[in-house]
Amino acid sequence: MDYRDFTDRDIAYQGFIKLRREVFESADKGNFSDIFTDLCARAMANDCIAQDVVAYFFNKGIPDLLLPNFENYMSWQILAGANGNEFSLEKMEFFLNPAIDEIVNNTEIIAAALRRKNITKDNALYVISNLICEGIVDELKIDAKQLVNFKQVVSNYAPEKNRPYLTAMEKCLPRVVEFLVS
Repeated sequence: MDYRDFTDRDIAYQGFIKLRREVFESADKGNFSDIFTDLCARAMANDCIAQDVVAYFFNKGIPDLLLPNFENYMSWQILAGANGNEFSLEKMEFFLNPAIDEIVNNTEIIAAALRRKNITKDNALYVISNLICEGIVDELKIDAKQLVNFKQVVSNYAPEKNRPYLTAMEKCLPRVVEFLVS
């Protein structure tokens, strides 16, 4: 666990919109493969905005160019959150909510966390969400370099596909709490 600098929500959002538009335009112009390859290279180099955009396209897919894939979507989205993308963390809030609730509903944990120099009432939700995403990345050994070697296979959401991510979140929660109170 480590505290990371965050990419401001508005900057992340504007970057997301810009990159998403570029990918859609490339699909219309017939050079999707080149643009998406460049985007994946940026994502692999830990650009959290690029990771969020790659996640978006694995969630939605692009007809005849990229098949939707739930596992790739979740892995990239969690990786973007682990790398401090505040916009991505906001999108992950519903998924992360059970773990967040366990932490914020415990007054001792929150009090200890707020005594840390880098956690304030204003950024606590981002920090906690970021740490949970980091823990999931560690548990599942999510690696951007492995994620870019994907196979074009349709994989839509199903509850059983979400279980590994939920299990990883449950397993990492004690480490997140330990980090917050240490």
